[in-house]
Amino acid sequence: MTLRARLGSLRDLGLAVAIALVVGSIAMLVAGVNPIVGFSSLLDGALGNRSELGETLIQTSALLFPALGIALAFRGGLFNIGAEGQLVLGGLAAGTIGADLHAPALVAIPAALLAGAIAGGLWGSIAGFLRARFGANEVIATLMLNVVAALLASYLVNNLLHDPAGQSSETALVLANAQLPVIVPGTRLTIAILLALAAAAIVRYVLAETIFGYELRATGEAPEAALRAGIDVRRTALLAMTWSGALAGIGGAVIVLGVLHRFNGQLSPGYGFVAIAVALVGRLDPLPITLAAFAFGILQSGAVSMQAEAGVPREIVAVVEGVVILALAGQRFLGARKSRVR
Repeated sequence: MTLRARLGSLRDLGLAVAIALVVGSIAMLVAGVNPIVGFSSLLDGALGNRSELGETLIQTSALLFPALGIALAFRGGLFNIGAEGQLVLGGLAAGTIGADLHAPALVAIPAALLAGAIAGGLWGSIAGFLRARFGANEVIATLMLNVVAALLASYLVNNLLHDPAGQSSETALVLANAQLPVIVPGTRLTIAILLALAAAAIVRYVLAETIFGYELRATGEAPEAALRAGIDVRRTALLAMTWSGALAGIGGAVIVLGVLHRFNGQLSPGYGFVAIAVALVGRLDPLPITLAAFAFGILQSGAVSMQAEAGVPREIVAVVEGVVILALAGQRFLGARKSRVR
């Protein structure tokens, strides 16, 4: 990524923060809350002590995996709006394997994570196949697949995979050998954050240094030229959506294995959709995406404290995230339109 592009990423991150401050302040004033008190509570709840910072980093890792997957697809010119469904099925697969696999941790944890990646990857590959084979619109396909994934997961967890000892829609408890190790005593922070950072480094390497990364970027930036250059655009689309779904699936897996220790219907409060904003704020580059995931992790983690201490409705955070998505998407659209005019 060039210096100019990195400066652009920092500019977008600054724009997102400014939008969050302005929109959040207006929303708080409408709700009758002093914005200074509200934002102070948010930062205190997200960064105030070791435990709260740990929760913020948990949110960061939950967002970083699907955001990297979304960025991978976006770089190939594909709009993967289905990370939410891929994340849910990845979590379900990891929870199922983790509850039944009696093996050492060095085997059980990778196996459960792999199950999450396979489930998410297979779900993403459906949209990739439809796009490659029939030219189907992947936005519509992935949105519809989100609904199917939610219904499928609900059916399985309430019937075939339901824990008889459970009181709600949930699978059996993940065995201790499959649970992710805690890395900071006194917190719930696990190696998931390290895995997420490693994933960011791997995605960055793949995009910048591999043949697949070159073909992906070429397909996304100039599909006709890529086709003339001998690149199999259909194959690239299928692989992009598959790997995108796999990353989102791992995101669901680390939530189940590291935080919930079982799959239930409360797995995701919309991580797959918030991750779209994270990817856009990071300009589809893994390093800025990591910073953006941390910023959105602060929003997600501090929202509870903001509500409890300052009386700010939690929905304000969702409003801020939605406005950030719209603003950055609009900015990218106008930028692309301007470049076409030139």
